[in-house]
Amino acid sequence: MKNSIDVINQRMTNILSLLQEKGQLTTDELSSLLNVSISTIRRDLIVLEEKNSIIRKHGYCLYNFKNTEDFDASGPERIKEMIGAEASKLIKNSDSVFVNTSSTALCAIKHTSATNLTIISNNLKLSTLKMNPQSSYILTGGELRFPKEALVGDIAFNTINETNADICIIGCSGVDINNGVTTKILNEAKLNKAMIEQTTSTRVLVADHRKIGLTSKFKISDVNMFDYLITDEYCSKKLLNEYKKLGIKVIQVNSI
Repeated sequence: MKNSIDVINQRMTNILSLLQEKGQLTTDELSSLLNVSISTIRRDLIVLEEKNSIIRKHGYCLYNFKNTEDFDASGPERIKEMIGAEASKLIKNSDSVFVNTSSTALCAIKHTSATNLTIISNNLKLSTLKMNPQSSYILTGGELRFPKEALVGDIAFNTINETNADICIIGCSGVDINNGVTTKILNEAKLNKAMIEQTTSTRVLVADHRKIGLTSKFKISDVNMFDYLITDEYCSKKLLNEYKKLGIKVIQVNSI
């Protein structure tokens, strides 16, 4: 299954590259160029359209450049900051907070105005933030993995598993209705799952539009484990409505 997911994701990447290069292509042309069936291409195009990555017209499709117009050198970071800032509003004074190794999740801690917090994370980059002297910061310990500067392994897991938090803020590699919340890194999936299970009140998932509808290698949890999904304005509202049906509160931030 993992190989199949990798093949599908790579094929979608190839479709987008071809559309950027050619401007517009028909289903038949994409089928021929990628040496796959027309029905396979049609399924891929449905997913890409839901993610706002392409625009489908009668008989052909186009790359949606508007969808990525903010994703220049500063664009991704700006959108992560905006999503993180929105997530920070859910943190209340005196909360204990789980934060995973996601840079978007870490932005929530950077932007929070809440005080007397206890922040627990396996993200070594937490130590680079400006610290609030009224709050406590706990790194889980464990094996340090680069380049993400992630703490993993039994020590990290035991720290999380023996702690209860009021709120968790979790970033990921992919969010899909059927396949759940996923990550590229096996060692982090178990830790993220523990954070979610050890959270007693509010579970927050942060993911920009590029991750919505995508499935990565290792499952963290089902989507309906979360109370909130915070994403950006470029995500398909049609797709987000499916998440709302699960009882999740969806928030879209404006990156401008």
